[in-house]
Amino acid sequence: MYKCIDCGNTEKFIGFAEEKGNAYIYQDCINKSNTNCSWIYIISDSNSNWKSNINIYRCFYCNSTRIIEFNKK
Repeated sequence: MYKCIDCGNTEKFIGFAEEKGNAYIYQDCINKSNTNCSWIYIISDSNSNWKSNINIYRCFYCNSTRIIEFNKK
């Protein structure tokens, strides 16, 4: 988990997220001529090749870059 040192926020941050691996990908468009589509992907529990990476840049609320990572118990 992450926490902003300046305002105490623990819920919403601005950053970069990346995920890679094998997945089933589904597309849903409102109509066939519409280019605005939504996407969903599903991975299986047995997918040991799934990789993810998260980089937190700043707090969404106060814009501080003073962010710490901690384990919530």
